[in-house]
Amino acid sequence: ERSETNPPGVLGKRLRDSAETVVIGGGCVGVSLAYHLAKAGQKDVVLLEKSELTAGSTWHAAGLTTYYHPGINLKKIHYYSIKLFEQLEAETGQAVGFHQPGSIRLASTPVRVNELKYQMTRTHWHPTPQFLIGPEKIQQLFPLLNMDKVLAGLYNPGDGHIDPYSLTMALAAGARMYGAQIYYPAPVTGLTPTADGRWDVQTPHGTIRANRIVNATGFWARELGQMIGFQHPTIPVHHQYVVTATVPEVKALEAELPVIRDLEGSYYLRQERDGLLFGPYEKEEKMKLQDSWIRDGVPPGFGKELFESDLDRIMDHVERAMEMVPVLKNADIINIVSGPITYTPDLLPMIGPHQGARNYWTAIGFGYGIIHSGGVGKFLSDWIVSGEPPYDLIECDPNRYAHWTSVPHLCAKARESYGFNNVVGYPKEERFAGRPTNRVSGVYELLKDRCSMGFHAGWEQPHYFHKPGDDSGYKPSFRRTNWFGLVGRECKLVMEGVGVIDLSPFGKFNVKGEDSHRLLDRLFANTLPKVRERERAGKSQ
Repeated sequence: ERSETNPPGVLGKRLRDSAETVVIGGGCVGVSLAYHLAKAGQKDVVLLEKSELTAGSTWHAAGLTTYYHPGINLKKIHYYSIKLFEQLEAETGQAVGFHQPGSIRLASTPVRVNELKYQMTRTHWHPTPQFLIGPEKIQQLFPLLNMDKVLAGLYNPGDGHIDPYSLTMALAAGARMYGAQIYYPAPVTGLTPTADGRWDVQTPHGTIRANRIVNATGFWARELGQMIGFQHPTIPVHHQYVVTATVPEVKALEAELPVIRDLEGSYYLRQERDGLLFGPYEKEEKMKLQDSWIRDGVPPGFGKELFESDLDRIMDHVERAMEMVPVLKNADIINIVSGPITYTPDLLPMIGPHQGARNYWTAIGFGYGIIHSGGVGKFLSDWIVSGEPPYDLIECDPNRYAHWTSVPHLCAKARESYGFNNVVGYPKEERFAGRPTNRVSGVYELLKDRCSMGFHAGWEQPHYFHKPGDDSGYKPSFRRTNWFGLVGRECKLVMEGVGVIDLSPFGKFNVKGEDSHRLLDRLFANTLPKVRERERAGKSQ
């Protein structure tokens, strides 16, 4: 590390010559990975940070922590993170500022109540405590709410918020305690692969030979990827939150308020000391992308800076928050934070080894890096140390994107994903921005007006076909949908007759060699059809 007495840009100690793993990026995710690798016993773990720890998106984050996730696999990430945060101070001696007053997702329409009931059916996959509660219990937990429109809530005890800076410093203290080396300021200036699959990581202070490298550079991820020929589909989004001065009604409370998420109002709100903090997610037509960073790169020196705030852009949400929590109407705003957070096209991070470069791993694209940091550090550490991921996290595979993920597609999907933060989360959801990509099959034009298309790995693939008079179109529901009968008709047709399916999105493997059929017979559930001698003779010519 650089000591306080060293001039800027000068390291306080000599850079290592070699490392088992070099983690690039000193935000909460990168530092968590260094901590977990070192704790798992890996020797020679090095973290390189270009300016100072938490620079980028970590330092200004609102710090929300929640067990909840609408999916199933990522709940494991959230669960591990919270359990880690609960014991990190005792382990490292570093305070983390962790508050656990619980959280409530508010439903103010019948459809939202159905959404909460749907999520309750999925919660039993995990040990996470989660309850569907009524208005009386909600008001008991959050007495400052206007209950006129509140119908129900999804309550997660143990949720809350943490100080991102303190969290990162505690993880860094733990990483050092277990033997990891953290260097800053140490910007990576070049990455050179070696013939044996390792990397030469160049910095102004020297070069480190690494067995593997991990890109955990936040909104610099695209630039680091470009050093080795990748165009990672990540883009910074402007996210704002508002902090108030002391609110007398809040100060008078005996217990800290739970975090609330007003799903219809599309904002979160939590207690901040004796005041309130709330942050909205604007609709896609109002939100702002920092797309110039895609074109021109991140400005040199940008690290702990913020964007200019724009209260007008979020005023609709401010008014909704004032209606739901009336004490806000008389609260003085003391700060509006507007900073960059990183989005991928589908809002999920890119976690794991990246195809196309040996021993290159990514931990990038985190729109919710604080709650993901602990679990992702553990997940990647287990994968790196044991050679296998500890559980399925296929939705975060960095290789789900490819050349079809163009900049216009990235921008369109990031806008859509930000605007979709609090929309109703239906099963089998389809999102239509940025489609189609350049991945369309030869039958796309023929079929597109005769079927409902789904999106798979960049491809448009028919989900079901419709005839004149059918109830067609995308009509999601928590109950039986309009496609149920149409899909049933197709199933009957294939059972009794013949059907053709477009498998363009599926991976294709060419298997060659004398024993290829024996290998495939072992791999597949069924045996391959016998090749007639005449056909085999023809193919061998």
